[in-house]
Amino acid sequence: MIAQPPTRRSRIRRVYVGPFGQQVLVYLLLGLWILNVADLLLTKYAIGLGFATESNDVMRYFLHVGTLTAAVFKIGIVTVGVLVLWRLRRYRAALFAAVLLSGIFAAVVAYQVFWLMSL
Repeated sequence: MIAQPPTRRSRIRRVYVGPFGQQVLVYLLLGLWILNVADLLLTKYAIGLGFATESNDVMRYFLHVGTLTAAVFKIGIVTVGVLVLWRLRRYRAALFAAVLLSGIFAAVVAYQVFWLMSL
């Protein structure tokens, strides 16, 4: 008997997250959204003091256009990302992505807070 090569469908392994993982995901996504808003506010504050510039070209453009435009863009992008991760909440990859993104945003916000406190 000749073994058949695995089909594309059989190679994809779905690893589901249980109810506890979904609860953790809710808190991570909420934290991610709050950290995003904190990042925006801290960046705007540091720029307003004249001690910082926005290094992201896209956000620099939107901040130049106006604070409201920058807030709508930044919060909108992260909200869409949060909703996509929530839609994929049954998969462990969504939980992993939420942990990774929350950690990155937490590090950025912590850096900004410590930098502003050192002024």
